Amino acid sequence: MVAGLIVALVATLATGCASSQTTEDEPLAAWNAAVADRTDAPARWVALGDSITEGQGASSRSTRWMDLTLDQLRKDHPTSGARGGAGYLPAQFAVYAPDSTWGDWATDGSGSSQFDKTVPDLGYRSVAMQAGASRTYPFTGTGIDIWWTRYEGSGDFTYSIDGGAQRTVSTTGTASTGTVTKVDSLQRGKHTVTVTAVGSFSLQGFTIYDGDRDKGIQLYDSAHSGATISTFTEDQAGFLTAMRRAAPDLVTVTLGGNDAQHITPAELGTQYRAFLEALAALPSKPSLVVIGEFTPASSMTSNMSSPWSEYLAATKRAAAKVGAAYVSMDDTFPKANYSGAGIYSKDGIHPNDTGQQRIAKLVLSTLDAHAG
Repeated sequence: MVAGLIVALVATLATGCASSQTTEDEPLAAWNAAVADRTDAPARWVALGDSITEGQGASSRSTRWMDLTLDQLRKDHPTSGARGGAGYLPAQFAVYAPDSTWGDWATDGSGSSQFDKTVPDLGYRSVAMQAGASRTYPFTGTGIDIWWTRYEGSGDFTYSIDGGAQRTVSTTGTASTGTVTKVDSLQRGKHTVTVTAVGSFSLQGFTIYDGDRDKGIQLYDSAHSGATISTFTEDQAGFLTAMRRAAPDLVTVTLGGNDAQHITPAELGTQYRAFLEALAALPSKPSLVVIGEFTPASSMTSNMSSPWSEYLAATKRAAAKVGAAYVSMDDTFPKANYSGAGIYSKDGIHPNDTGQQRIAKLVLSTLDAHAG
């Protein structure tokens, strides 16, 4: 199976791995440079996409392909003094039972809070907390950033670490996503952060550090199960504000399966290219990797105006137009078939833990192929 994967990758990536390729032509030049410089500044990766990236089907957050990939990247590129934290996590994930029951990772809470998919944060997964509501989250590390939304009339909130003194944060002001409150100088180990709404406000998520605030390799989860390109472009200005805060050196993208049920391959290609161009234009000038998705189950393909292969071809062309690297899961994954067996979860649509491992291998092989 590993041999077949390598063969598929070589065929897919051959044009991008020629020895005559210059640094300027290398689609992952920015990422490679950031990894090489990781002892002086963090190499930041944003994993953006739909349920394939968020990890629907995985039994836990740690068994998702993005977390497996991060673990291996840190093993391959160790950084002295930086064990590495979990990175950016939303206040609540958009995954669902029975396969993925880890969506709401707060361990304690009171009052009224609602999952909110309208705020243009990283992945559009915030929690609207009403006055008096409180939520407690566990984390391991040496520091944490609390991400929240600023807007006129937004209420204050307080936070405390490990049940200690409460500190008050004012959130009202000119609208802005990805506003951050930093907490540092914690003793390495297990901690809790408790956030309490004094007035109604929007809690976006947290970036968790473990000696890697200023070095190492960091991961920012910007996925949303069920997402389409329009999920991120509905308020593109707001979303790009959050992306600028993350300042990625690498953005991986899995989108298209949900889009294809409503639009033609040509429309997908146009939308994909425009979105990739917006990402490429971020101030951090990130490298882009587009990951073509495996053939969806028949309930999804039956709604498509053309064969799935035409949507993948449109995605690949869009990636080439903006100088992004491209690799396809469809080369090595069987079609989803509702069987709930093999690499797919009980719903027969999303990769289970074994499938997550296969995606991680595919992504790592792609990064290695472009490492120079």
